[in-house]
Amino acid sequence: MASILTEAVDGPVAWSGRDLAPDESWTYRLGAADVEDMEAALAVARGRRPIVEAVTREDFPLGTLGARLGRVGEQLETGRGMYVLRGIPAERWGALETARAMWGIGTYLGHAIPQNARGDLVGHVRDEGKVLSDPQARGYQTRAAQSLHVDRCDVVGLLCVNKARSGGISRVVSSVRVHNELLARAPWHLGMLYTPFAIDLRGEERAGEPPVYYRPIFSYHDGALSCGANATYIRSGQERVGRPLNAAQSEALDAFYETCEEHTLSMDLEPGDFQLLNSYVTLHDRTGYDDYDEPERKRHMLRLWLEVPNRRPLAPDFGTYDFAAGRVVGIR
Repeated sequence: MASILTEAVDGPVAWSGRDLAPDESWTYRLGAADVEDMEAALAVARGRRPIVEAVTREDFPLGTLGARLGRVGEQLETGRGMYVLRGIPAERWGALETARAMWGIGTYLGHAIPQNARGDLVGHVRDEGKVLSDPQARGYQTRAAQSLHVDRCDVVGLLCVNKARSGGISRVVSSVRVHNELLARAPWHLGMLYTPFAIDLRGEERAGEPPVYYRPIFSYHDGALSCGANATYIRSGQERVGRPLNAAQSEALDAFYETCEEHTLSMDLEPGDFQLLNSYVTLHDRTGYDDYDEPERKRHMLRLWLEVPNRRPLAPDFGTYDFAAGRVVGIR
């Protein structure tokens, strides 16, 4: 039987958006020396390995910025679980060099894992003309508003190349703060949130494999509280296996998301902003958006999924779908 945490979690990880909005300690704006440092690293990487995904940390030598990235990794696991690097010159560098820079930064935090069944290691978040009513479409392929969710990785990085004409605002919430609030106000829902839900794979399962995997929303293991929620994929996943959410499940999920809405932090990511999130202690989404007509101006985010060396302990039943392995895995 799953262990249920019955005490509130203290510390910076349990933040609320209303308190964090005026605080910029979770951001860092690159200075001229940092940009020069990155441009020198980019030159080395281009010369050694022209393919972005082949670049290693040794191919992307950074000076003082590299040391800062080490501290960022610590903040993602033991601090607020969120960090934003600002000032990457994406408009000047263009999408390819910006992707190379994002990848290089990622090598200082962990190693990249596939984001979909195609095996993409550098993701492109942009409107592909799809709609969420398509059972095989994923939210990042549309311009619709998303529900607060986690990605199937330890750390997700999202780097803005172009922003939308309007909308597309990023929102983040501390899932630990949400757990604290539910524990204080509606603890009867937590037992349900610690039980597994079917998560829809949206057509990306391998032939002959189940169309869902199972995961609880909350998991407490070896002293660490983790969260894995995606309302859209939970609802469709339960329907795909012929077990739509019952009243108790729906009420618990609604209470979870209503509490999330009380504590979200909104941020309008500008070109060159690189948002990094610990997937086990934060949820994120974005508002719907209207885009430019010109292809070169359309909203374009680069995405990176990372496994990190200092990841918290995860319970075996807190598995996620590993596209590389083609199966559900727990502790990797």
